[in-house]
Amino acid sequence: MNSRSDFVDAGFALLDRQIIDRDERPFAKVDDVEYGTRPDGGDYVTALLCGPGAWGPRVGGRPGRWIVSIWARLHPDVDPEPVRIPMSYVVSVGNAIKLNVPFDEVDGTRTDRLDDWFDVHIINRLPGARHEP
Repeated sequence: MNSRSDFVDAGFALLDRQIIDRDERPFAKVDDVEYGTRPDGGDYVTALLCGPGAWGPRVGGRPGRWIVSIWARLHPDVDPEPVRIPMSYVVSVGNAIKLNVPFDEVDGTRTDRLDDWFDVHIINRLPGARHEP
């Protein structure tokens, strides 16, 4: 057990939290975190990672590989990376994580092509799903 007072469980404090941009608009949820190492050997969070490219590996196994594979095929970049939000953009961490920038200024701003694919091929086929005109 770690007795340091500055120890924080990043998984508990950050993963799956809603990210809200400067204008109070929901942006995404935290799917993974990126770490750096200080000169004294301590770790710290450098960025929040979002999207299927970060979430798929957390799921693991065949479903996780499928998620990443479909996301990569639908992504406009040849070698896509998850959306990366530097911690310098984070204003506060609580029930939600608030940013000091609008979401369209975040590097690698999400593309909704995977969400669109899931809507068309999975969600809309469920009984009772709403079909928008």
